[in-house]
Amino acid sequence: MEETKEVVKTDKFGDVTVYVSGDRKLRVFLTVHDIGQNHKSFHPFLLHEDMKAILSKFCIVQITVPGQEEGAETLPNDYKFPTMQEMGTEVIPQVLAALGCKSKDVVGLGVGAGANILCRYAMMSAYDVLGLCLLECSAESAGFLEWGQEKIASLQLNMKGMNPTSESYLIWHHYGNAKHHKLKEVHAFHDNLYKTMNPHNLACFVETYMARTNFIDKLKTMKCRVLMVTGSRSAHVRDVERTYTAMDRQNSEILKLDGGDVMDDNPEKLAESMLFFLQGLGLVSSVRSKKMSRGTSLSGTDA
Repeated sequence: MEETKEVVKTDKFGDVTVYVSGDRKLRVFLTVHDIGQNHKSFHPFLLHEDMKAILSKFCIVQITVPGQEEGAETLPNDYKFPTMQEMGTEVIPQVLAALGCKSKDVVGLGVGAGANILCRYAMMSAYDVLGLCLLECSAESAGFLEWGQEKIASLQLNMKGMNPTSESYLIWHHYGNAKHHKLKEVHAFHDNLYKTMNPHNLACFVETYMARTNFIDKLKTMKCRVLMVTGSRSAHVRDVERTYTAMDRQNSEILKLDGGDVMDDNPEKLAESMLFFLQGLGLVSSVRSKKMSRGTSLSGTDA
């Protein structure tokens, strides 16, 4: 995936690394990643055949949460890490303004913490956001069990660097019941944690997500269309269902796919669902999925 690295200086939170590809005059396709990841976690899915056809119609903007880029230097001890609310309402608007994106129309794809951040952005900037695809999104604050797990993970990261306890929590967070997941993806995630992620910076992001505020009672004010997605073996199914229940049903729908990490386990079905979702917004009407193209080809042959 050809992309240009940009470093945007924000008012309060220092440099934010962003990766941009495509024509900046087009509508924006904005991604925000989860804890334990960075923008590269989206690459396998975005490079899927059906997604490449969709994304040719957009300027792709991939925001990396401060300090989460590969090989990042350790954030200073006095650095004020942005809250989830500040990421959504301050960092994202400043990044888009600095990039000079001509279109004010935004479509967002977020996972976990990134999905939470995009929700906050959409509620603040209702008439800029056309639609959101939110994977494993919770609009509630962390429950006691989750808070405890994340607290232990962040403490261990700060004291020991990357370690098995924190790794186990992050694997559960991303893959749910990992024993059913493809070992190849889990091993790749393991390697990424130990080789490219800065443990202190990751602890900061985990702590910020752990301290997220509850905005579930405000979801009905969101004006854009929303596609909520969860996996059958995800650790967050109930959180996603509660969040969806609190949304305006006229503007939202929920999709449950097989697997724990649906971008890894079910990319073709997710891409097809995103295509239909975007076409429902009046976008990418000329794009056809591989499955649709096969059907057309077979019909032509029969004729």
